[in-house]
Amino acid sequence: MIDFSVNTEKVVKWAAEDAFDHQASLSILYPYRLKFQRDGEEKPMAKKQQETEAMEGFQKIKAAIPILKDIPHDFLVEVGFATDRLEAHMQDEGMSLIVLSREMARMVENDNNWNTLLKRLTIPIVLVP
Repeated sequence: MIDFSVNTEKVVKWAAEDAFDHQASLSILYPYRLKFQRDGEEKPMAKKQQETEAMEGFQKIKAAIPILKDIPHDFLVEVGFATDRLEAHMQDEGMSLIVLSREMARMVENDNNWNTLLKRLTIPIVLVP
């Protein structure tokens, strides 16, 4: 799972190298939340615009990580809570490993949704520094 923060490229590179070593495919998930406009706020980005920007960002990451060319992979841009999206893919796609940046894990450590997900995990999580 990525969030396009500073360490996103390191996370994708680690996951790609691991997938290559294990002859596995890679699903790269970018979950995001839709924001709604409140009085006095700027108009939030439209769903299509957020998805377009995510795809453009991923293309830059792909260009920086040549090993991705050798690995079957999907880039999934999905609206929703990160925990819900991860759990859905964990159940549906037979995922064998979750890779996160350590910073991403720190951001969510006090989130009840994450604590609940961690209790239900059936696969390991790798935190990339």
